[in-house]
Amino acid sequence: MHSKQLTYFVTTVKKGSIAAAARALNIAQPAVSQQLANLEREVKATLFNRSYAGVSLSPAGEIFFNHAVALLEQMEAAKNAVVELNHLHEKTIKIGVIPSIGNVVSLPLITEVEKANAYKKVEISTGPSYAINDWLESKQVDIALSYREAIDDKHTTAIPLIQEEMHLVFPASLQKEELAFLTNRNTVRFEELKGLPLISPGTKDALGQLIASFEQQTGIKLNHDHAYSGQLMTGLRQVINGEGVMILPTSAIFHLKEPGLVGSVKIVEPDMYRTVYAFTHKNNSQQKDIVNTLSSIKRVVYEQHALRHWCGNLEFATTTAGTNLATL
Repeated sequence: MHSKQLTYFVTTVKKGSIAAAARALNIAQPAVSQQLANLEREVKATLFNRSYAGVSLSPAGEIFFNHAVALLEQMEAAKNAVVELNHLHEKTIKIGVIPSIGNVVSLPLITEVEKANAYKKVEISTGPSYAINDWLESKQVDIALSYREAIDDKHTTAIPLIQEEMHLVFPASLQKEELAFLTNRNTVRFEELKGLPLISPGTKDALGQLIASFEQQTGIKLNHDHAYSGQLMTGLRQVINGEGVMILPTSAIFHLKEPGLVGSVKIVEPDMYRTVYAFTHKNNSQQKDIVNTLSSIKRVVYEQHALRHWCGNLEFATTTAGTNLATL
């Protein structure tokens, strides 16, 4: 006995004739008749009363019908359970990040998610802040790591991650006279940036908007005359070559600062910060896959902050020891 026989049997009962069942199943009538005959031989009972008008259930058929329906429902439930399990195992969470964030979280996040669930994958796409917003709105990504001013939050849930420090990034050599004052400095006042050759994005980008807001707040106009392609790595190459300076979080430059390719100092008076958020669609924010991935993101942010790859203030609670994030 197999599922095909049960399906043919139940369909024939519901349609009232073998011909009607064959049409509903989109197969030849003799194939249905053959499978029904095989079924009756297997159960050693006549299941149908046959006539020119169609078929009706025999007493044995009435008993068998209830069991057949139950068996088919159980088989369908079993198949759906396996399909759902495979779907969960093969789930890919798509995350959109701006370049500076992607630089610090991408590799450890892939490792963290695979460690937490070997069957789950993350697909990380990097783009400018305005593109990340478009990706989230069109549901091309499940989670966006960006800034509140860059995301339309009408249909999103925002989870704060870190209030990141903004640093002035400059060539490590400090050979140019205009940069000599930065030698052995840990901080630089915003007003001291005036006149420095700043490589910066336009105000379409969240970073450009942040710089513009500080210029407005302080009344200090910075020197934006240097060309910038909009590509973070290209801008940093310009800095390394001594062509200018940039304003960036440490997440964008830690890999260059550690080997001594660039230097950086924190911008103060006023302190220059911006908060990074994890954004999700409101109707998806409680899905298990999303919640688990957000926990993985928090663990990665915590670890990179502890390594001082990402300087600033954490925006989520940790334990006293700072290592147990399982409940996040």
